[in-house]
Amino acid sequence: MEYKLENMSLEEKVGQLFQIGFSTSTVNDQVRDMIENYHVGGVIYFSRNIESLEQTAELSNSLQQLALNSEGGIPLFISADQEGGTVTRLAGATHFPGNMALGAANDQDLTTEVAESTAAELKNLGINVNLAPVLDVNNNPDNPVIGVRSFGGDPELVAKLGAAYIKGLQSGGVIATAKHFPGHGDTDTDSHLDLPIIRHQRSRLNRVELYPFKKAIEAGVDSIMTAHVYFPAIEKKEGIPATLSKSVLTGLLRDELKFEGVIITDCMEMKAIVETFGTVEGAVKTIEAGSDTVLVSHSYQKQKNAIGAVIEAVKSGRISEKRIDASVKRILKLKAKRINLDQVDKADPAQIDFKSHKKLAEKLAEKSLTLVKNEDIFPLENIKEKKVTVIDFEMGRVSLAENEGEKNNLFVNYLNQKIISLDHIRLQNNAVLSFDDQQRIEASDLIIVCTYNATVNRYQAELAEKLAENNNILVLALRNPYDYQLIDKTQAFITTYDYSPASQKAAANFILGKIEAKGKLPVSVD
Repeated sequence: MEYKLENMSLEEKVGQLFQIGFSTSTVNDQVRDMIENYHVGGVIYFSRNIESLEQTAELSNSLQQLALNSEGGIPLFISADQEGGTVTRLAGATHFPGNMALGAANDQDLTTEVAESTAAELKNLGINVNLAPVLDVNNNPDNPVIGVRSFGGDPELVAKLGAAYIKGLQSGGVIATAKHFPGHGDTDTDSHLDLPIIRHQRSRLNRVELYPFKKAIEAGVDSIMTAHVYFPAIEKKEGIPATLSKSVLTGLLRDELKFEGVIITDCMEMKAIVETFGTVEGAVKTIEAGSDTVLVSHSYQKQKNAIGAVIEAVKSGRISEKRIDASVKRILKLKAKRINLDQVDKADPAQIDFKSHKKLAEKLAEKSLTLVKNEDIFPLENIKEKKVTVIDFEMGRVSLAENEGEKNNLFVNYLNQKIISLDHIRLQNNAVLSFDDQQRIEASDLIIVCTYNATVNRYQAELAEKLAENNNILVLALRNPYDYQLIDKTQAFITTYDYSPASQKAAANFILGKIEAKGKLPVSVD
């Protein structure tokens, strides 16, 4: 490792501090330029880069070969946000229910097993960094960006399961990244859109927000991602997000909490940064603050400008080369540990045991399914003979069907196999039941209303409440357990925390009486 550093130019060193995104599913001229001429240390995949398992593996192999053949010959960090649940990037990979489902199951061994399986899929697709787990304590029901991405609202639960997830990823040879330090759970603002502020005193931050990160460091987490959130109790200068705060990254994370791994920023093109200091100046400031890896996910021009600005900051004396060297050492040490500095194993999706992973996802979905309210609805006797109507809603990019273009969602398909008289009504956004729809649901023994983020799409809960005046209504919350806050008259409420195939199957099996609902709410929804 030392010999690599000694032979690196300033430009090569600074390049290693950057992780960049690009817009295609193959190696394009821009990412080639960033690897060959700007010496970037890593790339990040989004859905735009991923078409299939085979294509993803081939892309990873091509990028690593390009890096190894370039001047310096240092392999890449290749990362993705494969959190499970609502944040999954990989087409064709196993869709595991997410963190809040793991929180509802509250099983450390199961959490580790899910993380190990996720690592196996990532590694065989050439992805060596998972930007997970989320260690934010979601104690704010109005949080627009974390929610079910969190394990729950109890810092001890989040810490326990977070450490188990880290163990599983890293034992599988994939770098774990705890995020978003020092905590994004108690915000009602999305840092993609604006700068959130958490005004709690330091004693409360120690007890809640920081606790899971302390435990992650004790568990040996490889990397920690910063939050674009302002913490006045830690950073005295007004309006400085944690990502740009030396008090947070060096004073707190390095000096006080003794974290020795790699600090990576959240994307520097999010509006919390863009509309305060800007991506380019932000890149300089975050390195001054203590970050090792600067994430610029989208703009090719901003990527080049940011690297140029950091090089200029070193040449002008604003940042010392010793400071750059410290970050490069941490990066090379982690690459040597998890990847190998001289060669990279070829990605091969044929090595993935999808059959066992699917069973594991179904096990988690069944163990996490939570019955929150039940006024003499369950168990349903002779359900197969009942008249059941399922109502769901068009939800844009979210597809509840296994294959695009299918009219029925998976949940309906599972029920359809067993229930003789099953009807399915799909409504457009904000739509009300037509006269024909009302005729169709007449005399239903049970009406199931499938909500998805009804806290935002309130018409979904409003419809369920109206129908509950004269019918037996079950609300199936396919994402957000906080939908329960909008429920009063509705007789029953279950939540899966996620719309994954396994989650929909578990919900159907519960209604059919095949399984019990064993999950416990990991957040307060009253």
